[in-house]
Amino acid sequence: MSDLSPEKVLQPKADSRLKPVQEDEFAQLMSVITLPRNPFRVGVAVSGGADSMALCLLLRNWVTAKGGELFAVTVDHGLRPESGIEAQWVHVRLLAEGIEHEVLTRSLKTDSGGKGSSQVRARKARHDLIAKWCRDKEIFFLALGHHLDDQIETFLMRLMRQSRSDGLAGISMQRQDAAMTLIRPLLRLPKERLIETLRHHGWGWIEEPSNQRADYLRNRIRQQLPVIERQGVKRSTLVRVTHSLGRIRRSLQKRTDAFIDQKVRLNPVGYAEIDFNESEKIQPDIFKRALQRTLLTIGGGNYSPGTAKLDRLVLSLMNPEPTKMTLAGCEIVQKDHTIFLVRENRLVPQLLLTPGLECLWDNRFFVQVHEEMKSNSLLLRTLGERGWQDLCELHPAVKNIAVSSFARYSLPAVYHGDKIITVPHLEYLNPVWIDEIQMKIRFEPKNMLIQLPFTVA
Repeated sequence: MSDLSPEKVLQPKADSRLKPVQEDEFAQLMSVITLPRNPFRVGVAVSGGADSMALCLLLRNWVTAKGGELFAVTVDHGLRPESGIEAQWVHVRLLAEGIEHEVLTRSLKTDSGGKGSSQVRARKARHDLIAKWCRDKEIFFLALGHHLDDQIETFLMRLMRQSRSDGLAGISMQRQDAAMTLIRPLLRLPKERLIETLRHHGWGWIEEPSNQRADYLRNRIRQQLPVIERQGVKRSTLVRVTHSLGRIRRSLQKRTDAFIDQKVRLNPVGYAEIDFNESEKIQPDIFKRALQRTLLTIGGGNYSPGTAKLDRLVLSLMNPEPTKMTLAGCEIVQKDHTIFLVRENRLVPQLLLTPGLECLWDNRFFVQVHEEMKSNSLLLRTLGERGWQDLCELHPAVKNIAVSSFARYSLPAVYHGDKIITVPHLEYLNPVWIDEIQMKIRFEPKNMLIQLPFTVA
């Protein structure tokens, strides 16, 4: 492509010491991942780097052989002057190979509402854009190009940050993210073999300048890996450690799944109940893992609560005395051998309901507003104590609906000014708005309670 300087699109001489990835080898890697039977669709995120380009190439052949459909996507944030040219190069290259490809754009230069560094904001924006792209195309499996070198670097980063065994187990080959499954087929392969695969097939790739920046911890670790190896810590040793920890994590996850299946009830209005009968027989470590998952599901958080805080909560709940605590955006109430976990009615964002809106509100409720809804002044927020009192006056029968009293205040409610229009989970709709309001709200948490098994690469 003439707009890209020759040094940017790389295709160096082959290294005879390395072999390209063969189709049967890639098929074996894909067999470890849980995929549906035909017909199916797979999305692949392509930055233009060697990792994602090799993944796209290998997936193209595998999906074609399986009778599925492959869709590729690139996100251009416009953070570098050349990013648009690079995205266009990827677009032209993949179309030439018969791979359907789209470029999604969102400028972060004018995005003042985001929090964190530009890298953090870019990652979140990329996730949100691709998630919507997948929903629109009914794609439920998205492939990412993380490879063995990424796995090793992740292990060392988490070791430096004093992560516990689950974190040190590294990256799973598959992970649930709301309705989408993220798959990482390349985690067993070093980057050198991916580069050799591209060379073998005559594909180029783009070197991302930020991969050399020393202000990123991952880059610093990558640059120091040869030094670490010379000091006797071999990559193969680090891989064996992550494999062992991965198998331990998978075993503990199976036991936690069994506990959740037997003891945890997830209510579709957005709260959970844990059966705490015969609590003396419950293993604290497994209970803690189940509690950790439930807190993420109900609280909508992006990260697990700190270990020390979670340990204190477990100790309090194992005590037979009634307990009421808050953690990770949840209110935890223990009553009559049942533990209730409800969304804490604070720090929950409000949402303006505009026509055509589709989003995951508070990481818990999927909201879909019809494009033909006329009003653009409705606001979604939690019902709250005052809202519950107002609702009881408007619709006294609401008191008889079988929703735990602990969960009422955090239920989603639609307001017009200070007037309640609808509380879907309490079966209330203002009759004046019957023909006006056109929307759906369903509990579809980002953090699923039952997860895909940790898949060891």
